Amino acid sequence: MTTDRITSIRIAGMRAIENVEIPLNGLTVLIGDNGTGKSTILEAFEIMRQAAKPVSFVTDILERAHGGLATLLRRGSHEITLAVTLEGDGPGLMYSFSAALIGAAAHIVEERLDVEESGDAPSPHFWRRGNDCKVVNAAGELTEYSMNERVLGVTQLGVSASESIKRLLAALERIECHVPFETRPWWQQRELEIRKGPRWSAYAEAASQLSLFGANLPNCFQEIRNAGNGVWNRVLDMARLGLGEDLRDFRITTPRRGQLELELVFGAFPDKPLPLDVLSEGQIVYLAFIALSELNRQRSALVFDEPELHLHPALLARVVGMLEDIAETSPVIVATHSDRLLDALSKPAESVVLCELDEQRSTQLLHPNAAQLSHWLEQYRGIGSLRAEGYEAHLFDRVSGG
Repeated sequence: MTTDRITSIRIAGMRAIENVEIPLNGLTVLIGDNGTGKSTILEAFEIMRQAAKPVSFVTDILERAHGGLATLLRRGSHEITLAVTLEGDGPGLMYSFSAALIGAAAHIVEERLDVEESGDAPSPHFWRRGNDCKVVNAAGELTEYSMNERVLGVTQLGVSASESIKRLLAALERIECHVPFETRPWWQQRELEIRKGPRWSAYAEAASQLSLFGANLPNCFQEIRNAGNGVWNRVLDMARLGLGEDLRDFRITTPRRGQLELELVFGAFPDKPLPLDVLSEGQIVYLAFIALSELNRQRSALVFDEPELHLHPALLARVVGMLEDIAETSPVIVATHSDRLLDALSKPAESVVLCELDEQRSTQLLHPNAAQLSHWLEQYRGIGSLRAEGYEAHLFDRVSGG
């Protein structure tokens, strides 16, 4: 069975973004100055992921998780719109919703799901304005509902939801969003009064994917070990590239009931495995990326903010290779300030998107001019080297914007 994947996202009225649409195919690398919209694009994916939850979208997601609609809106806008297209396990799907401030309160003002059928123009299977909603079920029957204006309609239908709506919700749930892993040493975490991340033991539970901050890394390696010797030996080979050829094995231990820890066995100390918490930040990050690449191959999109943090340039190049491998089966979107990461890209002309602000302080998206880039790459390693030398302005053509 082919897995649904997100093939584009459109964002309107959100912070610096007036209106942009980003096609997604393979690896997309967002670059640009601070404040040009990169993090907003990544946050839009996280909002879309949370949109599949059967909760009050306005209260639990916009207000509690993202600070309220007023903090998300572009100055001068009263409405935010997010839209995605999906392809894979059936006809193409196009889903969008808009939330607006009405007085001081946020409401869902519009929502729509269109389905491509037999190559024809897409037709609506779900649409609403405010409270009023219409749904086409699997038998083609039209039903009218009254919807709560603070809740997304596609999450309210339950057993009445069509297969297209179920596909949509499943794909939104499979968006995987990451920020830099929490690898700070214990003394820093204690100073900040936090306790999270892979340096700490994890509760023993199944791990279908790496969790936020990499907190369930021991569980992920347990899952990988259960996949068989072929997978485990491949992972060991990958780990040796970052931690040294004398790495013999990983051990999953239970320091206390219901918890797991990850330990490493090195050749010099076969009887004294090293706990994960004594490794450097870069080594732990590298192991987390191995887990990220091995698990959750059914994701509809992978989003990562600044994957370069703590990584030695050689390890970063290997991580870029992992991200490009993942992008063969699902779109990957990363934001970066790393020239080294850019230089490691195998297809920079297809991958890199430059975010800039126009005179209205609205985000514009630019792609490299492929012909010019090819000429420049005869003398430079990649876009990162060109950017470091000050040639960035000569490489990009406008492709979309507000």
